[in-house]
Amino acid sequence: MSWTEPGTTAPSTEGLDAALVAQPRATRTLERLISENRAHALLFSGAPGNGPRAAATLVARRMLSPEGDPAVNQRVERHVHPDLLWITPEGGSLAIDQLRGVTETVTRMPFEANAQVVVIEDADTLSSDNAAAGNVLLKSLEEPTGRVVFVLLAERVARILPTIRSRSIEVPFPAMPDDALEAALRIDGFDDQSAVLATGLELRAVARAARGDLERARSIASGGAAERRRGELLPEMGAIVSGPSVPSQLANLILARANAAGDEAAAASTVEFGAMIERMSAAEKRTFTAKSNDQGQEKRTARRARRARGLELQACLDELAGWWRDVLALTAGAPEAVANRDREQQLAEVATGPAGPRAVAALDAIDEASARLRLNNADEPVTIGALCAELAALSTGRIRARRTLGAPARTPAGYDLALG
Repeated sequence: MSWTEPGTTAPSTEGLDAALVAQPRATRTLERLISENRAHALLFSGAPGNGPRAAATLVARRMLSPEGDPAVNQRVERHVHPDLLWITPEGGSLAIDQLRGVTETVTRMPFEANAQVVVIEDADTLSSDNAAAGNVLLKSLEEPTGRVVFVLLAERVARILPTIRSRSIEVPFPAMPDDALEAALRIDGFDDQSAVLATGLELRAVARAARGDLERARSIASGGAAERRRGELLPEMGAIVSGPSVPSQLANLILARANAAGDEAAAASTVEFGAMIERMSAAEKRTFTAKSNDQGQEKRTARRARRARGLELQACLDELAGWWRDVLALTAGAPEAVANRDREQQLAEVATGPAGPRAVAALDAIDEASARLRLNNADEPVTIGALCAELAALSTGRIRARRTLGAPARTPAGYDLALG
């Protein structure tokens, strides 16, 4: 099963990730850029699971394995090909040392292929606040050595330094409508029966709950992290509004999830570091020990744990924002825009109570907390605790909507309710 835009012809779907099958316009654009040899610097905009990450892998396969060698493709997909450099921030943003490593790598000749591919995730962290790192990458974009293809992945492209954006060709991967999400899930092998067993929802309802994000849809349909997050946070948010719960319980849930994500990332980093040491020869170990130390490993592990905590906190806030957007949709008379259809009765009760008129204020508060948590010096427990207390107060009508000085005014029309 595949999905195409009306009046268009779908590209060949053989061997494509379901995310790319569901993004035919972006996939056609990408194939054209590669065939015309214009894929020097590409900027894939959109949620990573909606196609950008799969598209980056496709570019690497096309450039490093033009003949489609299955063994080479497998190494590309595992990110272990010597001519593929896949960069992910270890902390909250891309570090200048990571970008200097890119510059050093692209000055060398390829090991196996006729080209090198550099994929940089979270490129939107190369903003004016991180200009030093951005300018290091800019030098490589301006003065490419040999045949190097840069692929930047970003959700908020407006944050990227203009000098970097101007040297890249942007390929957008927009949020997917419900029918595209459902079709992509079926391509992945999900069906209504398996989805109901994992979540209690049929695929159509899963697609709706995913709010245009295929990665989230996959996680919900499999009973993964996104579904567990929904199952924990949304009932608690509802309980706060209806009265039997207190905001500290929601705050503790969010912080516990963030701490668990951080611990898991730290453990994985330790295992990875140990495996790397085991593969080294005695001479390589001596050289490595001379250049690094336990403190360096600890710092790297701490950065990864901090990043994992931050990502989980943002995911939790996004979950709460989705719940309040549903309240807003019902308050605005747009029930067709509700994403969490399995909770529609509860949401309707909230929309007609004191919390309904304050949905926009709640979304403002969540946005503000989200922005604060992106700061390196943010106090996570204080920020989350204050947010949950404010949401509780707004829900029961104990406070009026308040607005940070200088923040833009928001109305229900300021939120996109057309999610499908």
